[in-house]
Amino acid sequence: MFFARKKDEKIILDFLSNFEEYVTNESNDLELPKTTAKKLKNIEKKMLSIASHIKEQRSQDIKVFGEIMLTCEKLSDGFTDDEISEKSIDPKINYISQTVNVMVHKIDVALKIVTARLKEYEEQNYLQEIDETLFRGGELKNLILGINSLKEKVTSNLLNNYRQGLILEQESGILLNEAQRLAQSTMTQASTIEETAASIEEITTTISQNRLTSKEMAGLGEKVKNSANIGIGLVSKNLSSMDDISKACKDAFEAIGMISQISFQTNILSLNAAVEAATAGEAGKGFAVVAQEVRNLANKSAEAAKSIENLMNILTSKTKEGKENSQEMYDEYQELSRNINHTISLIKTVETSSKEQEIGIQQINDAISQIDRFTQENAHTAEKVKHISTQSNNISKQVVSSIRIAKFHGKDDIDIRDKKSHKLNYEGQERRKDF
Repeated sequence: MFFARKKDEKIILDFLSNFEEYVTNESNDLELPKTTAKKLKNIEKKMLSIASHIKEQRSQDIKVFGEIMLTCEKLSDGFTDDEISEKSIDPKINYISQTVNVMVHKIDVALKIVTARLKEYEEQNYLQEIDETLFRGGELKNLILGINSLKEKVTSNLLNNYRQGLILEQESGILLNEAQRLAQSTMTQASTIEETAASIEEITTTISQNRLTSKEMAGLGEKVKNSANIGIGLVSKNLSSMDDISKACKDAFEAIGMISQISFQTNILSLNAAVEAATAGEAGKGFAVVAQEVRNLANKSAEAAKSIENLMNILTSKTKEGKENSQEMYDEYQELSRNINHTISLIKTVETSSKEQEIGIQQINDAISQIDRFTQENAHTAEKVKHISTQSNNISKQVVSSIRIAKFHGKDDIDIRDKKSHKLNYEGQERRKDF
């Protein structure tokens, strides 16, 4: 019998059961056996030694496992600055703890690198990227690849935004200059149009006055025309009277001719009577005296007829001269009448033209007033455009300044304008666009 006593056997079996539970992790406490048999003392010592060794190893393992669990829990919570410091007698457990330490350290180093890069990105420094060889695969490598890809996208956007910002800065500068020129030009134009409107208003008043004056002149022309027509009628009557006078003078000449003829015949008869009286002697003396008196009367009648003829010649000459003057006056009145008619026609034409000019200048005045209103609106709009252009220029400068602070590859390679030639020089696919 290996065990001498039933009691010692039970103690040994109870210990082995407890030891089994301890080994299988069903119990965390190991009770050491205490036998009474002397011959079992060596076995007891050996079992005690094994139990103590296992208990010590189990205690160390628990500490290592505890640190492993704590480290893993911290790692799951995001803390990567912890490591397993406890050691185990079991090399496999030490290998596990070392593997966990290497893993935690690698993750810690990688996250510190990522954090440093993200800090640089936060400070707008996109020059460095994360080493993609930190992890061979998995979600952590995908995380690094994603951050690098995001950095490339941000850099690309910064390049485009910086290029567009420089273009916008230049274009807004040009727009601002043009807007300033437009505002100045519009103000000058508005001032000129105001002066033009005032001048046209004066011209409108002058044309209206000219039209009224032309109308008055046309009325006076009609009066002059009527007076000329009256003069023509009077001169025509005068010519008719001159014709009657001329005819009367002609009749008077014929009567004077007959008187002269009678005086001549009377003189002949008186001469014959004197001859007969002389022949009769004393009886004919009285008849001779009568014949002499008749002769004297005949001579006086002839002289009077001659005098009347001379006067009639003068009268005929003056009548002819008066008729010629009247005819010239008639012709002049006719010419005057034609000129007056032509003048009245011209005055009416001027009046009509003045009226049309008045209508036209009024339309021009209305158009100028409308242009002036539009110009004032354009001037107001130009001022707004100038203000907006100034704001756009300031914003573009702020955008360029904010992007210029950032550090990224390709920024210094962007060249928008050739300063010598002042010509736009766009890189890549950029082209000047209408904004």
